[in-house]
Amino acid sequence: MTTLFFHFLFLFLITPCVTNSISAVHSKCIEAEEQSLLNFKKNLVFDSSSSSSSSKLTTWNSSTECCSWLGVTCGTNGSVVGLDISSESMSCNIDNSSSLFQFEHLQSLNLAYNDFNGSLIPSAIGKLANLRYLNFT
Repeated sequence: MTTLFFHFLFLFLITPCVTNSISAVHSKCIEAEEQSLLNFKKNLVFDSSSSSSSSKLTTWNSSTECCSWLGVTCGTNGSVVGLDISSESMSCNIDNSSSLFQFEHLQSLNLAYNDFNGSLIPSAIGKLANLRYLNFT
């Protein structure tokens, strides 16, 4: 009976420690993907004549963890699985060399309501094999 009590006590004390350490690991953004997001942002051009300005991309900086950035969704392993950078007043072309195409786990990409100057969707979009949702409107 005493042994059973100590087993329950051990489980009661150790479970919160294990659970907290596991969730911390899963919420951490993969460093290479964070750098790719920052490179993508660095190469963007914004429409200065637009009345609205970037609201999501202003949260993208190296002082915060990328899974907490607005418009970024991470999977349980920390990989970027969703990007919603719609309505960010972007005015540029995205070409095949964009770091945007390095996210092999990306499932959802929303680039709606930005100005891509009539450019075509780059062929490198094919590198995003897990992509299930794409919005370029």
